[in-house]
Amino acid sequence: MFLLQKKTVSILLIGLLFLACKNETEEIKTNSVYITDVFEYVYAPGQHASLAKATDVAYFKGDPAQQSKWLYLGGFGGYITAGFDHNIVNREGFDFEVYALSGSAPEPAVVYVMPDENGDGKPNETWYELKGNQFENSKRNYWLRYYKPSGNANVKWLDSEGLTGELVSGFGGTTSAAWWWSETKTDSITFAGTRLPDSYENNPVNGAEYWTVPVDKFTWGYAENINGTDFEKSSGANKLDISNAVDANGNPVHLQNIRFIKIQTGVFQQAGWTNEVSAEVRGAKALE
Repeated sequence: MFLLQKKTVSILLIGLLFLACKNETEEIKTNSVYITDVFEYVYAPGQHASLAKATDVAYFKGDPAQQSKWLYLGGFGGYITAGFDHNIVNREGFDFEVYALSGSAPEPAVVYVMPDENGDGKPNETWYELKGNQFENSKRNYWLRYYKPSGNANVKWLDSEGLTGELVSGFGGTTSAAWWWSETKTDSITFAGTRLPDSYENNPVNGAEYWTVPVDKFTWGYAENINGTDFEKSSGANKLDISNAVDANGNPVHLQNIRFIKIQTGVFQQAGWTNEVSAEVRGAKALE
């Protein structure tokens, strides 16, 4: 009887050990190096409004090499918030990368990160900006409000500095009326975040506009920046370091890990016939 009980206990222990190992293996398998969740996507007024679809968030998840398209963010303020299925540890050097639109000119987007301190798997805590080389020349806590156009009028805007204006189509259209995203049902929309300095410069050739981004303007710390020293040509992505995180006042913060990222068009500029500076992205990957 005693031997039978001992044998039964041994079998139970082996079974529990097997289940523990199995669960651990399954948990490891569910961890993906790519984005698994998209929580919010909002396109800011821009020339690609008719091409930007709410369902395009699918192109920000998973392996970009398996995707056929990308995500338009629109003009200043347009953004996407997304997350990994596990914490990304702040290691020495680069921690994750954001994929840019292949072959595009630099249209820098600001990258924000957030840990999941309350453990609920939702981006409902504090965002921290990852500073780049234009940190000192940027405007933090900037906001811009766009107004839905009436009829065939241009999209008008007001910003946190009291300046006003309108978006004027420089090529391919007489007005910017069609730049209002169909998913935005309100009469106005306000975006807030860090505003980067203008990226494009006009150096006319034979009297014609010639817009370019100086190669030494944005050198590191931004998404969709092919001029960056942190841009990896083979993967088509900009590498980011969590150690560059700062709070809303620009003060450095130390984050042990992050779970969520936010990519937001950071430049507010109408660059002639190229129209608005608007970022496009294709997902992100943890560098583990």
